[in-house]
Amino acid sequence: MTVDNHGTGSGEHRSGAAAAGAATRRPLPLGVLALTAAVVFAVMHGVAVATAADGGYAVATALAWAVIVGTVASLLLGVAAVVQRRGRRWGAIAIAVSLLANPLVLVWLFGAVGG
Repeated sequence: MTVDNHGTGSGEHRSGAAAAGAATRRPLPLGVLALTAAVVFAVMHGVAVATAADGGYAVATALAWAVIVGTVASLLLGVAAVVQRRGRRWGAIAIAVSLLANPLVLVWLFGAVGG
């Protein structure tokens, strides 16, 4: 067996550029990750509201705080996706979902609309 680093021999080993080109996979867009996180926290917000309606205020409060932190993180991931062009559309949607799922933003929005 011959080892050729220039890609002209028996082909057991490839040159660095050829091996890198063959082994590269396209990474998951950051925007998809941001949107997935935003949707998870939106569902979690729904669970918190249902828990509060059922009388579990302590659990609902803990869930709401987790949703606040999580939606801020998914918002920042969405912004990073848009800026870095790694799933721009998904990142923009993640930004919108993160804002609409954040309890503090909703309280402010409902207060502004309601007077």
